[in-house]
Amino acid sequence: KTIRKYDMLKYNDVIAVAVSGGKDSVALLYVLDKIERSFQTELVIIHVDEGISNYSEYSTPIIYRHARELGLRVYMTSFKEMFGYTIDDVARSYFEGRIDLEPCSFCGEWRRWCLNYLALKANATVITTAHTLDDFAQTILINVMRNSIAQLFRISIGRSEEMEGFVPRVYPFAELYEKETALYTHLRDLEHNDAPCPYAELSMRWDLRMFLYEQEEKHPGILYNILRFHQNFIGYGKREPIKLRRCDICGYPTPHKICRAHQLKEMLDETTRTVP
Repeated sequence: KTIRKYDMLKYNDVIAVAVSGGKDSVALLYVLDKIERSFQTELVIIHVDEGISNYSEYSTPIIYRHARELGLRVYMTSFKEMFGYTIDDVARSYFEGRIDLEPCSFCGEWRRWCLNYLALKANATVITTAHTLDDFAQTILINVMRNSIAQLFRISIGRSEEMEGFVPRVYPFAELYEKETALYTHLRDLEHNDAPCPYAELSMRWDLRMFLYEQEEKHPGILYNILRFHQNFIGYGKREPIKLRRCDICGYPTPHKICRAHQLKEMLDETTRTVP
């Protein structure tokens, strides 16, 4: 229903399913596999290894088992391969006070870059991720709290605009609660990585997540109201077009001389050079 409502997929798409190995992404993989068997689309799996001890290493074998079960190709890379650092390396710098940004800031930006890289490698025409209603509500509030109006206008559920170097993204679970995707995974007994990320609690998103869980329990419908508020809000304004150029380092489309992913890498490089 959500796919049709927001015109997310085309009949002949090569769909890159971003699968982390967690419950939401595994659920999305199986839901899309069932739906897309009726169309001329092709599914491929894309996966990024974050390099988080006692967490990331559990996902890879799970993903390959699902790929064999469904007969799908897997494209995988890692932060270490693409940027020279793991999230454990980032966390070490954070805890030692050498950087101010928490690990989640690096993880989110690097993941977006890597998923686009893998989708291009797979010749995919669209990326699907398993972001749920909970995730969108959190993202909207984060940008309100940061007074990031421009970013609020860039949040979109439907298929993102076609831009050279960017593979469009869609979010089929955008109007589903996280607990619904979790229930689907458990009812179907789908193997997934349920280990918690050891760094998640460091982020603002974690605090908002806990707050919204409590508010949704007390006042059902809060998450939907946040999503509808955002959709009404962007209807009153005009999204300014972004002028893009190519990143001087990697060629990734960016409004800046260097893309955000490589700005973060350079930040780490600088702290490494200054360590006695």
